[in-house]
Amino acid sequence: MFKRATVILFLSIGVLHQGSAFAITPTFHVNQEMDFGTLILSTGSCLMIATTGALTAFQGNFLCTLPDGSHNGNYTIIANPNKTVQVRILPSLDHGDGIVFNVRAFMSSDSESKGIVNKTDFVEIDSGASGIINIDVGGELFINSVFPAGQTKTFTFDGGIEWDEL
Repeated sequence: MFKRATVILFLSIGVLHQGSAFAITPTFHVNQEMDFGTLILSTGSCLMIATTGALTAFQGNFLCTLPDGSHNGNYTIIANPNKTVQVRILPSLDHGDGIVFNVRAFMSSDSESKGIVNKTDFVEIDSGASGIINIDVGGELFINSVFPAGQTKTFTFDGGIEWDEL
């Protein structure tokens, strides 16, 4: 009788604390880096739609050549189910190279969706029942300087996404 009560007690404790017993360490995955493709080296801009990767004219001359292998960025956060996750996507400002990138992103879980347009503060989203948050990234790319003919310029979007499970 005592053994049976002890087993039932341990099983009850395990069921009551199953959320912490099965907690995962949240992770971030890069599925696809954003790529604007080949750019025309003049001043102007182009806009990449976050959800589709489509390129459109934005302000000034249209810099992007179509459909030269461009695609949106796609990232995934795997968090614990039904937790609040805060996400911040930072712009890439002109660091003396004449290139500016303003973020336009769309993030979704199985319980909600949110857009991020030129925001620098954290945006909160519920991770939903699956714990999976997908983030599609596009945005506005501006070139404010004329580059010499034959010069190659590379735009990278590294370290622009900060996140944390609350």
